[in-house]
Amino acid sequence: MLTRTKAILLHHVRYSDNSLIAHFYTREYGRLSVMVKGISSKRGSARYNYFQPLNIFNAELYYYENRELHNLKEMALAYIPKRIHGDIRRTSVAMFISELLNNVIREEDANKMLFDFIESSVMNLDEMTSGISNFHLWFLVAFTDYAGIGPTRTDMTGCFFDMMTGQFTPLQPMHPDCLDPAGARVLNLLLQMPAEDLASLQLSGEERTELLARMLKYYRLHLPGIREMRSLQVLKEIFR
Repeated sequence: MLTRTKAILLHHVRYSDNSLIAHFYTREYGRLSVMVKGISSKRGSARYNYFQPLNIFNAELYYYENRELHNLKEMALAYIPKRIHGDIRRTSVAMFISELLNNVIREEDANKMLFDFIESSVMNLDEMTSGISNFHLWFLVAFTDYAGIGPTRTDMTGCFFDMMTGQFTPLQPMHPDCLDPAGARVLNLLLQMPAEDLASLQLSGEERTELLARMLKYYRLHLPGIREMRSLQVLKEIFR
């Protein structure tokens, strides 16, 4: 059937010289794979340039129930980013987030709260003027709730974070998969911090890199099958 929905681009692969398969997260149908025809293979072409990580579209498509591939009729940007694709810091964060979402989101069922969270996160990344260097950490932490692996919150201080159980604990776990009190404090702050306040979080490049590695390990412990993140090295280099 012909239908309309908002769609956020997670990933795309070239299918032929003038077509590609785009993987979207849509507000009405969840994750969809869509055949897009009439796309020049030249990277400079205007329509090809639409397909940047996390671009948000109003899409009209032919949706086929119980089929894996759907067909695009037409689309237009629902939100025109001002800074994401012209700022290497924001671009690298957008690439990382889109790769993470493409890795983690598998189900086709719609989750409008998740869609709205991703959409508002994209807009925050585009519009914020400070705190960009911490945005990928904030998103990793905030997304855990939607991925079904959200840590517990705590008012305790000086505690550890047990990555196996997803809980803060006053006692050091008897295994290495944990955050020390310094890392646990930052994690707890991020769990309760809106993106608009990220500039207030002062982290060194080393602290940022360590927490990033630990959070990705946390994802792999609870969501087996996550592939290595190809965008990770670029992110480390930019925010070290």
